[in-house]
Amino acid sequence: MKFIPDRGIFFIHIPKNAGKSIHRALEGQGVSFAPFAADLGVEEAEARRLALSERRPDDTSDRHDASFDLPPFGAVHPAHLPLFVLAEKCPATFKALAEASHSFAMTRDPRGRFFSALMQRMKEFGDAGAIRADDKPVRDEAARVCDWLASRDRFADLEYVHFIRQSDFVSLHGKRVLKRVFPVNRSDLLSEWLLTETGLTAEVPMSHARRQPKRWARAVQPAARFAARRLMPHAVKKAIYPYWTGSALFDNAAGSYDKVSLGDDVEGFIKDFYAVDAALHQEAQLQAAQADAKCQKAG
Repeated sequence: MKFIPDRGIFFIHIPKNAGKSIHRALEGQGVSFAPFAADLGVEEAEARRLALSERRPDDTSDRHDASFDLPPFGAVHPAHLPLFVLAEKCPATFKALAEASHSFAMTRDPRGRFFSALMQRMKEFGDAGAIRADDKPVRDEAARVCDWLASRDRFADLEYVHFIRQSDFVSLHGKRVLKRVFPVNRSDLLSEWLLTETGLTAEVPMSHARRQPKRWARAVQPAARFAARRLMPHAVKKAIYPYWTGSALFDNAAGSYDKVSLGDDVEGFIKDFYAVDAALHQEAQLQAAQADAKCQKAG
């Protein structure tokens, strides 16, 4: 989340929906984490670190965990708090959101988002390394995740945060809280809206995309993982990672999602469980189409 009080802007970061790009675009624009700091009882600098899931200054480990306990939800990810958590546990933050005149989020096709969340879960919590969308372990994990989701409605568990419905970040008890939603591939409309409505200039390049190794390049992965884990300090790995995944050994993972079936049961569950998200994304796409039509007519 990011709150810019002087302009009445409140961005809700739905996981797997281009949030990092928007955070970078809004940085230095008068962002305040004071309400979140008041809710957590910490200094604003610490609230910022938690809200952006940043490392502690003294953290040199390969993995870091900015989560905190939030009863009754248990360990939660402070960068991705659905509205029911904000309303119940973070009153100052929720009040700032409710009063913001320009609150927004980005939406995404639910199936593509599920796939992206699945692959991140396997890497972050399953130590899967570089995996492809068509790997059998991905299908197996998809079935396990759907079994877990099937017995839950509201949840904010750290290990499943990327699978929370997008609608839970936009509406509360069926009532819309956020003012606008934009498709993730139409950051141009977001930039135009921010400029027109608030006077804020913010270019939002969508540069963060999951990469996966090409099938013929799988043979080099074990050696690369060994070198990264055993021979390189974290700072070195962080510096070379964009160049490594951007090399000819990798391609865009999202481009393969439509070509891979997760099985009839899983595919059916995704469609049913995220039906409200599909409608939300369709709404965002319709608004984008209407904006394009209006622009063409004016031109």
